[in-house]
Amino acid sequence: MRKKVSGAGCPAMTTQTTRRKIMILPVTAMIMATVLLCGSCKRRPLSQVDNNVMVNIDIEKEIVNYTYEEDPSMMRVMFFDNESGEFATHAFLPASGGRVSVVPGRTYHILTYNFDTEYTLVGSEYMWDGIYATTNEIPESYRSRLQSRADENENELIVYEPDHHFVGRTEDFYIPARSVDAPPVTVDLYAETIVETWLVYVDRIQGMEYVASVSGVISGMALSNTLAADEESDRSASVFFESLHYDTGGKVDIKFNTFGYNPADRQEISLVITDIGGTAHTWKFDVSDQFVNNPEQIIRINTDQIIIDEPDMSDDAGGGLSPDVDDWEDVEIDIEI
Repeated sequence: MRKKVSGAGCPAMTTQTTRRKIMILPVTAMIMATVLLCGSCKRRPLSQVDNNVMVNIDIEKEIVNYTYEEDPSMMRVMFFDNESGEFATHAFLPASGGRVSVVPGRTYHILTYNFDTEYTLVGSEYMWDGIYATTNEIPESYRSRLQSRADENENELIVYEPDHHFVGRTEDFYIPARSVDAPPVTVDLYAETIVETWLVYVDRIQGMEYVASVSGVISGMALSNTLAADEESDRSASVFFESLHYDTGGKVDIKFNTFGYNPADRQEISLVITDIGGTAHTWKFDVSDQFVNNPEQIIRINTDQIIIDEPDMSDDAGGGLSPDVDDWEDVEIDIEI
């Protein structure tokens, strides 16, 4: 007769069931703890790094002998490594400034200048110690107006006068790393012109009614300006100018721009006056002394030496502005269309 064995009394089955209960209890406890902890949590967005820097630009308005009419159409803001002086980044902004994206946690030299000049040119712009402003040499067509200055050096460097160039700078500006929730980083730059405007009053020219044009050059001017240091170069050049303001009374007003004058050289104005017959006449004036301690930046030439005689405009004289049409020859040229 077989004995019926009850499973409840089996040692193997009892051990297996106990192990399952022991394993289930810890897992359940972990889930409940997680639920309780999450009930007290708040959702937080991930922090984002803000690489933007706000640049505020203030443009100089009060300039001697120059009327400030409107803001520059564009300003260039440049960041340089403060140790190596190498270019880091830049942005083109309105005259009032704006945001620039730059790597934070570093120290920079910062430079801004207007980027809309016609005659002022910027060179070596990617090095803090090298960036400079200058102008181009005048073309041969302009030099031909100055042929009456025959005794001058043929290799004389004659350049255009520069446009007003507004430059602002700051050194060793640290930009900290920050999140978008932190207060913004702001850079304030004051952009001043590196160009001077000088006036020349000539009183007087006799025979002004025979004058067709007045132009000339002034020697001993600085060729360039180093933007970071705001220093004029030791190399000099002559600046070409033209006068558009004169009257029959013999008074002539001349205005020219320059990066400054070189005290080591002589400042000499050469007036080249072309009469209505096409002949050029030159007068020279040493005005070096008038550049020293002259906050008005006004040069006055008072002389009775400048006399323009009536030119011979007869046909026999071949007046430059009175050609005889009867002497012209017909020239026929075939034009391919």
